[in-house]
Amino acid sequence: MTHDPIDSGLRQILDAISDGVYVTTSDRRIVFWSAGAERITGYQADEVIGTSCADEVLVHTDLMGKRLCLEGCPLQECISTGAGQTLSEVFLKRKDGERLAVYVKTTVLETGGETYGVEIFGELESVAGKALAEQVQRLSDSAITDPLTGLFNRRYLDAALSQQYALYRRLGRHYGLIHIDVDSLKAVNDTLGHVVGDEAIRFVAGILSDNVRKMDLAARYGGDEFVVICAQTTPQGLSRYGRRIVRLVHDSRFAPAEEAGLRLTVSAGGAFVAPDDDDERAGLARADAAMYTAKRGGYDGFALDAAGHGE
Repeated sequence: MTHDPIDSGLRQILDAISDGVYVTTSDRRIVFWSAGAERITGYQADEVIGTSCADEVLVHTDLMGKRLCLEGCPLQECISTGAGQTLSEVFLKRKDGERLAVYVKTTVLETGGETYGVEIFGELESVAGKALAEQVQRLSDSAITDPLTGLFNRRYLDAALSQQYALYRRLGRHYGLIHIDVDSLKAVNDTLGHVVGDEAIRFVAGILSDNVRKMDLAARYGGDEFVVICAQTTPQGLSRYGRRIVRLVHDSRFAPAEEAGLRLTVSAGGAFVAPDDDDERAGLARADAAMYTAKRGGYDGFALDAAGHGE
């Protein structure tokens, strides 16, 4: 049985401070989550204790969008080397979806013959001031988000996809991809103009933003195309996911198009990472090909690539 590193007296102290504190085992399984962590993140202790910080509960990223939970985790580095770290430009994703600039400090705790990792984090504004915190937030947002839709941009997507593929090769963590294309955007642009076309792109992006799972990532790939990286799924789950996205757009009413006698729909293709994928682009290419299969089937549909189904 794992030793409890936090006795009742220490719990009271840690819960009394405003910073967030969480404690993990040497393999990064969370065993303590403070009241401050609950306040800052919106996650209650019973929602995260027992999970791994490698599951990206907080989706830690640096200023340029590198996902630290997957690669470059400061807590993992601290546990491995015993050397504490301090980072002043880290972002976490709250339960409500807000990205928050924070500072992070890590240390190790030796007790009961076991080694634990401790992360302390707090709002950057509280130590750097509001103006600087807002400046850091703007810098990060401009580096990794698409200005039209507010989704992650192609640059961030490429980095995240590279990390997912590396984790698949190293740890066997499977993932799926959904490539989405707006079917009728040319007709909208030709009939109503490009301003309304941009509104249509934002409309689809809003549906994605509201409906992708918290563990997943939605990005604008370019033009009227979007990609969703689906973590911890199966081919069957990926198919249900993709069909749901297509149905959500179909069932939503984009008023300018409807009033002009047009219907805004999307076609989507899904691909599951496969053992013979040479790099992270292979799965995306198969998802793209599957999307065109859906288009050839009459638009407003989903097609699943056949590779990887045996896994």
